[in-house]
Amino acid sequence: MQADAKRQETDIRHDPQLGAWFGRSRPISRQEMLARVFRFGAMPSTDRAFIDTVIPGHNRVLMGALGRGAADENLRPQVETAENYHIDFISAAPGNGAALHSHDTEETFICLSGRWRVAWGDRGEDQVELGYLDGICCPAGVMREFCNVSDQPALLLSILGGREPGHVVWAESIQPDMRAAHAGAEARREPTD
Repeated sequence: MQADAKRQETDIRHDPQLGAWFGRSRPISRQEMLARVFRFGAMPSTDRAFIDTVIPGHNRVLMGALGRGAADENLRPQVETAENYHIDFISAAPGNGAALHSHDTEETFICLSGRWRVAWGDRGEDQVELGYLDGICCPAGVMREFCNVSDQPALLLSILGGREPGHVVWAESIQPDMRAAHAGAEARREPTD
């Protein structure tokens, strides 16, 4: 048997008696590894990561841990070097979360505190509720939304797959609400000189 040419370990060999592969780590400095550490309390965060946050019920704070995330995400993560997935933490008050949207890649949600409803479909007609450490993996192209259904602020983990997950596609069903919310936000904005 030959080792996969895409592997980055060195001196890879197969032990037929054990039926397992063995090898040596690719070299990496301590400095390179420490640059890949993220600290929850030091993560950059924003309550305006996506354009749906102006719609009532879609307020949340996005905390960027690893990778650049969606192309239209308005946040630089603490560690940008993750290449094949992106990790964000989402904090939301009761009754808040993301509007129906899709990505070009899979997205996994894991409940870290409280209870979260994840809905999918053109209008979010199907749904499941997640409790502590429950999760769901939404396929690419499937419209999905999430909402904190607890009676207190809660935390959700989002893992977005792929090297380049592209821009967010919002569900047609939320377009009227998004237009109205953005028009209201523009009207409230003070004129500048």
